[in-house]
Amino acid sequence: MDIIKIALIALVGVICAQVIKGFKPEFAIYVVLATVIIIFTLALEKLMAVFSFLESIYGNITYGKTFFPIIIKVLVVAYIADFTSQLCKDSGEGAIAGKVELAGKIIIFYLAIPILIAILQLINSILK
Repeated sequence: MDIIKIALIALVGVICAQVIKGFKPEFAIYVVLATVIIIFTLALEKLMAVFSFLESIYGNITYGKTFFPIIIKVLVVAYIADFTSQLCKDSGEGAIAGKVELAGKIIIFYLAIPILIAILQLINSILK
């Protein structure tokens, strides 16, 4: 079970970071970064499987093919923004974390504009 590996790595990372904080607090962030990278690498394999599954679905759908890549991009932006924001918060940089979250929301809104336009056009065609 991969989640057990991830949980153990996270616990070891937390313990190491706390121990290092006692001696050299400036190095604790490097332990946290290394732990996060290891966890992300383990999760990346599963994420690739999810994208492979989504790719197979994309090949089978007939309607909405133009929206599917947009949805995937939105999900990727959301995960990257959240991941980066949490890392900034863990480093004690809440202001930077907030700006990363804001930038992620703005980018998601920007990516969703074609879907919004399509919905508005559909509503307009129905009302005519």
